[in-house]
Amino acid sequence: MLREILHGKEEAIARRWITLVAERFPRETTQFLEGERDPFANPVGRMLRNAAGPLVRALVADPREGEPPEGLAELMRLRSVQDVGAAEAVGIVPLLRTAVMEVAGAGIKAGSPGVLEELGRRIERLMLASFEVFVMARERLYEVRMAERERHAASLLRRAEKVLAGLEAREAVSGRDEHPAAGS
Repeated sequence: MLREILHGKEEAIARRWITLVAERFPRETTQFLEGERDPFANPVGRMLRNAAGPLVRALVADPREGEPPEGLAELMRLRSVQDVGAAEAVGIVPLLRTAVMEVAGAGIKAGSPGVLEELGRRIERLMLASFEVFVMARERLYEVRMAERERHAASLLRRAEKVLAGLEAREAVSGRDEHPAAGS
């Protein structure tokens, strides 16, 4: 039933979702995200546009457990390196409910009572899958940072050992020169 209600409205839902997500940013950023089409100047805007269509199609097709649509997974990986918490990063997925209700709310309300519940279940599955991608990306980022810190610490230790070895060698040489009779 939900599929029939949303059929033909996917593009409008996707556009509305992009707008709702963009509105969570400061005003200047919202204008930039929606206006700048250069993917290199605006990677977040590109990722939002790339995620919107597959996200809505997954919602209509009834997402199952597992990975979210690739565009959304890519967006979650990007959000994992930004200075945002999991709730803020994944919080863009429930905005899909708002977009659906604004575009197709009349059909959903006119449908059977279970349609709204089904919409909620589908969005929850997408949100949980997105959360999983976000957490895995954050864990990977943590592992990379820890490995870099370990490499840095090892490098500092090697340098310190060289400096100490150089000091010991100088002391040994200077000790012989200053105290030639000490060894006799």
